[in-house]
Amino acid sequence: MIDLKGILINSNYKKETEELIKIANLAYKHWETYWTGFNSTYVCEEILKDFENLNDFKFFIYGGFSSSQRSRIACFRGDNIPGEDTLKNNFPAQGIKINGNFLFDNATQDDFRSLLIENGVNKLKVGDIWTTGDRGAQGIIDNVVDIEHLDQKIFYLRDVKVKINLVSIGELQIPTGRSKKLVNTVEASTRLDAIASAGFRISRTKIIERIENGMLKLNGSKVNKPTINLKIGDKLELENRGFIEILNLEITKRERWKVKLLRK
Repeated sequence: MIDLKGILINSNYKKETEELIKIANLAYKHWETYWTGFNSTYVCEEILKDFENLNDFKFFIYGGFSSSQRSRIACFRGDNIPGEDTLKNNFPAQGIKINGNFLFDNATQDDFRSLLIENGVNKLKVGDIWTTGDRGAQGIIDNVVDIEHLDQKIFYLRDVKVKINLVSIGELQIPTGRSKKLVNTVEASTRLDAIASAGFRISRTKIIERIENGMLKLNGSKVNKPTINLKIGDKLELENRGFIEILNLEITKRERWKVKLLRK
């Protein structure tokens, strides 16, 4: 076992880092590949920064498809590196379809995620969930957790009857990938609602509504106050809209803010 406690002490994501340390030692001991649970992709990227100088281990982030917002980290020995295709083909997950008629009762990603959690699925076992119009949702779920009790069963999300089907990831309608894009804007302030509105190209009114409904995350945590002031390096995640990262904030002579964002 390799002592990685120093990494844990300095980590901003102690729970996730502790899990990665645990599987790193298993990978080193058993010469096999081990995977963490699902976390926000940006959190996976952040915690790996603390491991990048360790030659004994190598890592791979993947969530079932290229633009996933929730991913797992694979860990393996630096002298026993599997190919990328092998890692993807052996990714420990499968697809899930949640079918129902939500024409008159819209549901969000978090609603469908909560349905799974309330029926016995640990939140770390659930990857991306995306809505499919008014017909329900699809997503990625751990394939080693005990979920057979969900397959072909009827459940209720609020008053809407839904049927869950477990399928292969190849049977899913994967969301269209988002290419990285630089966004430059000038705003009156660095408030969350102003920058999120500009970055995600959504009206101020609608972004405030989403913030108040808990649909936006700041650095991995839900926020419900649109008045929070942001800083360089902050990352925002909006349900069904991807991520934005604040690259630069610069005050102008007219006391407005030049904002540079990376959207992905």
